[in-house]
Amino acid sequence: MPINRATLIRISTIDRCLQNRYRRWTINDLIEACTDALAEFEGRANPVSRRTFQNDLALMRSDRLGYNAPIVVRDNKYYEYEDPDFTITHLPLNDEGLDALNSALDILRQLQCFPQLASSIETISKLNEQISRRTGVSVPAMDMEHVAGYRGERFIGMIYDAVRKHRTITIEYQSFKASRPDTLTVYPYLLKEYRNRWFLVGEKSTNRAPHVNIFALDRIHSVKFDHEHPFRKCAGFDPEHFFDDTIGVTRQIGDKPRHVVIDIDSTQAPYIESKPFHRSQKVEQRFDDGSIRISLKVVINSELVRLILGYGGHAEVIAPTELRVKVAESVIKAADRYRE
Repeated sequence: MPINRATLIRISTIDRCLQNRYRRWTINDLIEACTDALAEFEGRANPVSRRTFQNDLALMRSDRLGYNAPIVVRDNKYYEYEDPDFTITHLPLNDEGLDALNSALDILRQLQCFPQLASSIETISKLNEQISRRTGVSVPAMDMEHVAGYRGERFIGMIYDAVRKHRTITIEYQSFKASRPDTLTVYPYLLKEYRNRWFLVGEKSTNRAPHVNIFALDRIHSVKFDHEHPFRKCAGFDPEHFFDDTIGVTRQIGDKPRHVVIDIDSTQAPYIESKPFHRSQKVEQRFDDGSIRISLKVVINSELVRLILGYGGHAEVIAPTELRVKVAESVIKAADRYRE
């Protein structure tokens, strides 16, 4: 059974519940607590199955992670620790447990900007201390990109709650072009991260037709819940699939993906095959010199143009014509800056 972040959140939730001796916990109570804990992280409720819960209990009771948790059932109904002082955070871990939890912790360390995970993070931090003492190593083995001091990070938790609970918010927002912030009433639909920046996809209350607005969190000055305007859904916006055919965050309802064809020279072809521009990428042709022709089915936007420009002379847009012209104009403008 793999020890992933969902498993770690569930067993830490079960441990936290069983430490509360002022309540009697049925299997349904514990499953509900685990479901709620995962929902706080995932943003949508996916009920934990009884089989998954039983597997978690078996893992905690076993020696696999070194817990040997004394979980007993009273009156054939209520779960509790036989030892009232027991907690998984006070135990030494075996080697397999150390290795499994270290891997999960490396991932979960990156998620501390979500206050909804605070209780799980606290338990996880205690486990991390044990790992550090046991191994004598406190340096993580994984480093995910993170922008230190990112100004929008402080709003992630509140906006996440607003999206998940369908609550209208009021924000003070100042775009790069504006001289001062505007106060806007917004219906929040989705939080999206792109290249270490977070964006709120929502709709201003003043929109007369279905239209989504993209707000960069680092341009938001304040956020508060709005109790005067009932939440309104946007017709045509599907948060699960809205960005499926988009690179970045710039697109509108009604934008259609286009068939994009790009030639990549031999020096960059291996890299672009190993890290595609987009999930729709296909290799349409391979040339004798090692270069390739790829196709994408994506919305044409500024992020696509910047991505292509990032490869400089190694990439050439073949179609559609409008994208080829946009990229060519940017290349000419850049070349002009270097001419004496």
